[in-house]
Amino acid sequence: MPDPLGADAGLAGPVERKGARTRRRILEAARKEFGRLGFERATVRGIAQAADVDKASVVQYFGTKQNLFHEAVSWHIRIDELAGADPAESAENYLRGLLTNWAANPDSPMSVLVRASMTSEEAAEMLRDRVTGEAVDRIAERLDDPDARLRAAVFAAVMMGLATHRYLLQMPDLAEAPLEDVLRIAVPVVRALIEPQS
Repeated sequence: MPDPLGADAGLAGPVERKGARTRRRILEAARKEFGRLGFERATVRGIAQAADVDKASVVQYFGTKQNLFHEAVSWHIRIDELAGADPAESAENYLRGLLTNWAANPDSPMSVLVRASMTSEEAAEMLRDRVTGEAVDRIAERLDDPDARLRAAVFAAVMMGLATHRYLLQMPDLAEAPLEDVLRIAVPVVRALIEPQS
């Protein structure tokens, strides 16, 4: 199954150049720092230290903290690639892809942006724009329904709610449940939102 967040995009090939390696290291450190401290409290100096580079290198590759933040939290949801032949297949693909990605990488761009959005209006605006463009718009296009946009918005809220409750808030019943049990309960909910109405 393709990575639902496009996290494989831009990865270096077998021989990664030194500049690309340094840039990647800075981005990884930035995600950790922004996720831990938020946009406001994270500093370029702290990110440089976490990446084991000097502050000048961060500025050289990204210019400003804001530019670095924007790049560190950039992600793409592959809605079209994850869509299956029927709504149940699509629902399972969307959920399994999202939850598996968050489990594998607690500092994924999406996770970091969600955490940062709790303390930064700029991050919250970025999150609203990204979820609307990457999920709501794409799902709404697939629905032939007068409530297509509202249904797509509820779809996005359910997906983000599951991920944040399971991995960020670690609500016990959801965080401790096996993935297959979560899918068994959640797939019909998501399917009902994306299934054509008769």
